Amino acid sequence: MANNTDLADVNEILLGYFLAGQNWNKFSQDAKTQHDTKAKLLTAEEYEQQSGRARVMAVKAIEWAKSAGYGGNITNVWWTARPGSLSEAVNSKTADQKKNPTDILIKFERGPANYFLGLSAKSTKGKTDIGFKNPGLGTVESDLKIDLKFIDTAAVEKIIGMFNLPRTADARKSAIRKDPVVQRITDEIGKVVLSGMRDKFLEKLKTMNKKDLLNYIMSSWIDASEELYPPYVKVTGMGKNAPYTATVSDPLNNEKLKYLYRYDITLDKVGNDSVGVKAGGKQILKMRFKYESEKLASSVKLSGDPW
Repeated sequence: MANNTDLADVNEILLGYFLAGQNWNKFSQDAKTQHDTKAKLLTAEEYEQQSGRARVMAVKAIEWAKSAGYGGNITNVWWTARPGSLSEAVNSKTADQKKNPTDILIKFERGPANYFLGLSAKSTKGKTDIGFKNPGLGTVESDLKIDLKFIDTAAVEKIIGMFNLPRTADARKSAIRKDPVVQRITDEIGKVVLSGMRDKFLEKLKTMNKKDLLNYIMSSWIDASEELYPPYVKVTGMGKNAPYTATVSDPLNNEKLKYLYRYDITLDKVGNDSVGVKAGGKQILKMRFKYESEKLASSVKLSGDPW
């Protein structure tokens, strides 16, 4: 049974395959091996959706590249899922794979950036913007020099004592899910944890000056640094059935960035667990705290979401 990662991987690989002219020799055998393995996990409908979107995404990506000064044929295509594969492909240590969201790298016969263009691929049934960067909790704590995890740790210790729950997360998750009464209580406590983390995070952000706050949002949540190499664009495939559609957006040339650079940034509490970012009254994104699965029995994650 396919999970979201399997679906995304198949979409990314098929995007590269279509960009390579449906020629695996111009792509990579590792990508083909992963495709063949993961494709078996998808239903026929799921595979058709990912393939249909990928085909349109490839067409739109080439159209955008031509308009941006890339020319000639595509000579090579890389799937950059393996750590270090991006810097290897462009033969440059300046390609930081932790900051560059490129999923598929293509090289043309001519054009800017040594002929390289990265594609950050997204595939969705809907037609809306589907996200920004998702920094880990540890990354946020390190970047801002704050401690947030202690809020969750204290709550976990509390419920372990209250209900004599196991200390290991998987066993605790199983125990919580077997008892609806306990689960209702841990769910409420978990909400308080997320709210507390959000509040401490917001408090820290509000101490930052405009320049530092802008730099933090841009580098940690939007991935749109002008110094990023190779450059990339976001390619989003959409639709539940044919005909599928796709859009291409340049992270350095969009309305939200213009507002961020031009106007003061304001921060607001949104719901129980999110910080909303506005600039000039325009909603830019939400920075959301959430549990990976069961509250108080899985790790806390963050996501950048449309607002």
